[in-house]
Amino acid sequence: MRIAHSCMTGSWKPNFAMDVTMPVLSEQNCPIHKMEPRKDVRKVVELRMILVDNVGLASGEMTNISPGGGRLRLTKRLRCGQYITLMVYPNDGTASVHIDLAKVKWVEAESAGVEFLCVCPQNHELHRLY
Repeated sequence: MRIAHSCMTGSWKPNFAMDVTMPVLSEQNCPIHKMEPRKDVRKVVELRMILVDNVGLASGEMTNISPGGGRLRLTKRLRCGQYITLMVYPNDGTASVHIDLAKVKWVEAESAGVEFLCVCPQNHELHRLY
C-alpha cells in the first residue's frame, strides 16, 4: 500500500492508493464441488438414537430426518463411507424404529449425514418420525 498526501490551501489531505494482487488459481488447483439436489424434504427433529458400528455402541441425537436419511449429532467420530445401524426413539413413547443399514455420507465436527439403505419391513414405521 502506498500513502500519498498533497497540500491544498494549507491543509493536509491523505490520498490512498492501493496495489492489490489477486491470486490466480488454475482449475486444476481449485476443484469445484458439485452439490447434489436433495431427494427428499427434511424435517427438523430432536430424537434420541443409538448407533451401532463394528466397534461398538454410541448414543446421540438425530437432528433432522427425511425418508432417505438424516443428520446425526454425536461425540463418536464417524468416517465417510462407514456403514452403521441406528435405533431411533420417537418422543411420543412409542416403540423405537430400527434402521438396519445406513451409510455415512459426510462428517463435520460432531455431526454426520447418513443415507438410509435398509429398513426391515416390520420396522418400516420410519414415516412416524417425520
